Amino acid sequence: MLTISTVIGPVSYPIIASTMKRQDVKIYFEEREADVYLNAIPVLGKVEYILVSKMLLITPKLGNKIAIWKKGSANDLLLQLLLKLYSLNPEVVYVDNPNEVYKLYSSGEVDSAMVTVGMTSEGLYVEDLFKNKGFDLPGICGAKVIRNGDDFESAYREGIDLFKENPEEVSEYIMDNLPIMRPSTFIRKIMETAVYEVKRTNFDFEAFKDRVFSSVNETPFNDKGRD
Repeated sequence: MLTISTVIGPVSYPIIASTMKRQDVKIYFEEREADVYLNAIPVLGKVEYILVSKMLLITPKLGNKIAIWKKGSANDLLLQLLLKLYSLNPEVVYVDNPNEVYKLYSSGEVDSAMVTVGMTSEGLYVEDLFKNKGFDLPGICGAKVIRNGDDFESAYREGIDLFKENPEEVSEYIMDNLPIMRPSTFIRKIMETAVYEVKRTNFDFEAFKDRVFSSVNETPFNDKGRD
């Protein structure tokens, strides 16, 4: 049995889809001992696979008042690195509900927001913003593999392929098997717009972060316990 510990988010969608056909995959939507861990790359640190890219963007651009989900989150860490690279000091508005981020932007309360492509496709991808400054962030979400990497790779690819074959049915299946409510239309939009793949890597986010801070002659902040 392949065991997966995953966050409840877009990175989990293909592995959920794989269980339409496979009976050898057990998914835990919590942090616990497992064969493979799925999460945002800044949270995992070192990853063996890049799974989701072109999923997170700043709409419409890096502004003067930016809405973002949750202080200390992976999104926040990525934003703070970008602000260092671009020498910006905007007001950052944190919200606990990710669904409220785009609402703040659309209502005009902020002039910028970091959101997923499930909300809008207008804006600048996080990876491209780093690339414009000479830094290669290969994606947003990935996998840390403890064991059974080949089985995981096969299952995740199968989930991606199943979605491509029948987007509507698979989106509804994913919706029904998530522990929280996410509309199937939202799931489908993300899976159709973001780049899903199973790409082997040895990417180390901590080393990436150190290079960013070195480029601006600053000492890296400590993610844990950061004010």
